Amino acid sequence: MPIVEVAISVPLNRTFDYLTDTEVVVGARVKVPFGAKKVVGIALSNKQKSEFSKLKPVEQILDETPILDKPILDFLFWSAKYYHHPIGEVLLAALPKNLRLGKEAKIKKVVGLPTQVNQPDFEITNEQNTAINSILTKQDAYHGFLLHGVTGSGKTEVYLRSTQAVLDQNKQVLVLVPEIGLTPQMIFRFENRLKTRVVAIHSQLNETQKLDAYLMAKNGEAGVVLGTRSAIFAPMPNLGMIIIDEEHDGSFKQQSSFRYSARDLSFIRAKQANIPLILGTATPSLETLKNAMDGKLTRLTLANRAGDVVMPKVSLIDMRTNTDGALSKLLVEKMQQYLSHGKQVMLFINRRGYAPVYFCTECGWKSECNHCHASMIYHRHINRLKCHHCGDEKMPEQTCPDCTQPSLEVYGYGTERLEETLGSHFADTPIIRIDRDTTRRKKALAQHLEKINSGEPCIIVGTQMLAKGHDFSNLAMVGILDIDGGFLSTNFRATEYLAQLLIQVSGRAGRSGQQGEVAIQTRFPEHPMFNFVLSNRYTQFASGLLKQRMSAMMPPFAHQAQLCANAKNKDNAQAFLQEVAGLLKSIDMNGVEIWGPTPNSIEKKADYYYFNLYLQSNDRAALHQMLATFSQHIDKIKLKNKVRWYLDVDPID
Repeated sequence: MPIVEVAISVPLNRTFDYLTDTEVVVGARVKVPFGAKKVVGIALSNKQKSEFSKLKPVEQILDETPILDKPILDFLFWSAKYYHHPIGEVLLAALPKNLRLGKEAKIKKVVGLPTQVNQPDFEITNEQNTAINSILTKQDAYHGFLLHGVTGSGKTEVYLRSTQAVLDQNKQVLVLVPEIGLTPQMIFRFENRLKTRVVAIHSQLNETQKLDAYLMAKNGEAGVVLGTRSAIFAPMPNLGMIIIDEEHDGSFKQQSSFRYSARDLSFIRAKQANIPLILGTATPSLETLKNAMDGKLTRLTLANRAGDVVMPKVSLIDMRTNTDGALSKLLVEKMQQYLSHGKQVMLFINRRGYAPVYFCTECGWKSECNHCHASMIYHRHINRLKCHHCGDEKMPEQTCPDCTQPSLEVYGYGTERLEETLGSHFADTPIIRIDRDTTRRKKALAQHLEKINSGEPCIIVGTQMLAKGHDFSNLAMVGILDIDGGFLSTNFRATEYLAQLLIQVSGRAGRSGQQGEVAIQTRFPEHPMFNFVLSNRYTQFASGLLKQRMSAMMPPFAHQAQLCANAKNKDNAQAFLQEVAGLLKSIDMNGVEIWGPTPNSIEKKADYYYFNLYLQSNDRAALHQMLATFSQHIDKIKLKNKVRWYLDVDPID
């Protein structure tokens, strides 16, 4: 009988053989017995011999044609090899849940063509025109572009016109955005301009919608596939271009299970398909800037805002002498001024909840999570203390557990407390708070954005969800609060992230008409980073950071991998990594440094203790050779089954 090689979603670096009556097409799904269960796997090859003598038969062949064609299989195999992740888990992770469950690959509801397409009523700038022409001259071959445009410079217009040219050749375009909140706005813009089917792929769709979008991409009916990071795996037989919007954003990196970077994988997918790749941002990551400097990307610059709109003026408010709480008197005055002229104001604070510290003023006790090494955050609207790491909740204590005094207070500000404080200053102005707590309900975010886009004067309070991509036409002023933690972080990328965040948030102001204003409250006004942010010289700031990284031989001038182990028994997690470090050091590999094991920045989360082992090398091939050898010998480590562990290649945290 013929034998079929099958990949199954299990944490093992191997495939499995099954007997079959007929040959199975490569890339089709099959239902096979695995242990006591029946599971869905992907057929990888047909063969006549197996190294195993007793083989079970395939239960059912689910597809007559491949659900994963050769180009997408090649791409997924490359991804599994690079990230050293089991091939079965990678292949099945690329499929919508309904296909993983063995359901029929059938479209329930076809997304219709846009009813009306509107042509733009404005001329594009010379910079935009140059960028579009540069992209279109490389339409039939792989070429990477960094579209570096200041906020409001019209990067989306470049995407739209480049996409139209690709659609005119009967090809498809893949557009990735970092967050779900940006997807509806981008879909609206693409549907409004392009006479093609635009389908979305992201986690807030139901399973039927995800399957329909996937299959419409696969059969070529969707001209544009627009989604968050997982859309990088959408099968598109006529793929003609890939666009990554806000390429610097950390959301493109998956932080659980198969830890891929959609931004990094876009290079491989574009190379394999021999098509252009556009990375768009106002604040390029240092990795992308280095690629541009090394000639691996062509840099296209949009230095001016579209429509002769000027960049906002940016000022610092020194909080060292401030006694007014979260909002300085000067900031409140500026807000009143803009609101009185019918404008909108946005306050950015990257912390949800009411207050980050619940403590005793007598003895200094503070409320901490019983399951994590972290403070409990007070949420006033539900009168609960919540842990933002494990989700544990409890009622706030009435008296101090240590000194029994009723002297408990909150310290610091989150979005919820800021909203309350604003209510006392601006009683007659609507306040719209956008964070994870206020957008849990389906469509809640869309409803909030609709209110803002109506243009009515209001105060918007938001976290990082509002930092990028959004275009609010009547937003004239942005206030940025409580960002000083970025200067005190242990992460070597912290100042890069902080500069990107400040410029992205600042870019929401004054995007149409009059010049906007940005006010940043800080206790470190002399920090050199502000010189660059105030004068919109991100590239010069990033160049300085690149020089520091080069002298320290840190990424992007070196390559890293992180091995993380966690266990309820602290000693097991640490001992496992010590054993791994011993194994790695025994591999005769020059040029790979091994650091650790060290405790994680938050050592205990949800009753598990986390430890990390870091590997670094200037030679990417040497690092991956060591990781491949480690994968082959992992079974020799005795503590392997007493810990949970994962490997993160090119970690960003």
